[in-house]
Amino acid sequence: MAWGKAEHKAGRFLKELDADDVYDQLDTMRDYLKELTGAFGKIAGRQLSHARDFASDTAHDAEETMKDNLGASLVLAVGLGVLVGYMIRRGTE
Repeated sequence: MAWGKAEHKAGRFLKELDADDVYDQLDTMRDYLKELTGAFGKIAGRQLSHARDFASDTAHDAEETMKDNLGASLVLAVGLGVLVGYMIRRGTE
């Protein structure tokens, strides 16, 4: 009998449902989602711009540090090259 009540309520709900109201609600939801995605896009764009600026500044700072310490940078690069060469040679034996 409880199942019959549920069917009765569902049938009554469907009878009271107006197609125009459903379309209006769908239009409202579509407009809301459009605004929401637009706002999200703006925020994501700003964050990407900030991240790009930060990465650029960091790379510039690293380049300046290398230029200021050119001797140490060259020694480090040669040392890493020798180490990688040694490891590759040892791995093939």
